[in-house]
Amino acid sequence: MYSSEEEQVAALKNWWENNGKTLLVSLLIAIAVLVGWRQWSASRLANAAEASMVYERMMTAIANLQGVPDEQLAADIRQPAEILRDEYPRTVYAGQAGLALARLAVAQGDYDQAKAALNDVIRARHTDALEYTARVRLARVLVQTGETDAALAQLDGNFPSAWAGEVAEVRGDALRLGGRLAEARNAYDSALEQLQAGDSARERVRMKLEDIAPAS
Repeated sequence: MYSSEEEQVAALKNWWENNGKTLLVSLLIAIAVLVGWRQWSASRLANAAEASMVYERMMTAIANLQGVPDEQLAADIRQPAEILRDEYPRTVYAGQAGLALARLAVAQGDYDQAKAALNDVIRARHTDALEYTARVRLARVLVQTGETDAALAQLDGNFPSAWAGEVAEVRGDALRLGGRLAEARNAYDSALEQLQAGDSARERVRMKLEDIAPAS
């Protein structure tokens, strides 16, 4: 306990001389951190909004892709996709952009470019769903280029049930192209078991199965 008001004031002055600068610096650092965090959060929100707008532009264009695209449609797909990959590389938008560029490349018959875009998506590992989708699509492209062993390698490992039917169909395509017809039939049978009733892919798989049915 202090015996007088003067002693209390003196003690306070002494404490401030010993601790005031440290307290002031700590306070300034805390304010700077708070301001910086708010600016960073605002910047992230702005970037997310911008990325979303670019993504919507890309998806609008990709929805119009039927057959071989003309130069304008190709540019309408490629430009926003490249912006997403270059400026937002760690986001799922970049992964979706890779899928879009691969689809465009396939439509243009550029299978090497399609493979490169899909491999980029696989390596980036933005989400499991994007990786699974890219692997299946890459397997389809590899079947198109006659690389059946590489296609089958992409389909190795565990896929969630949502991809099971498509994986089995593409595996059947690769086995069929490789002349392994009995295995291809088993794969197509598996695809029919996995695909949901009403899925348009079921009729496609059934036709493939009938094409390689053993002669009676």
